[in-house]
Amino acid sequence: MSETGGTDVTPGQVPGLSSTSDAAVDEALSTLVGLEDQPLRAHVAVFDAVHGALQDRLADAEG
Repeated sequence: MSETGGTDVTPGQVPGLSSTSDAAVDEALSTLVGLEDQPLRAHVAVFDAVHGALQDRLADAEG
């Protein structure tokens, strides 16, 4: 298991999701895998981390 509570999944290999062709986005989304098996209070931290990672990637893309 990863620190965020998800299972270790290779980016781009998230079950039920196809690759976004962006490694940073795929990695962020992979932290959601297995979240449904975690306590509800753990979800907020994971969602916050994913949101932050996606914001960072968007900022990088905008230059």
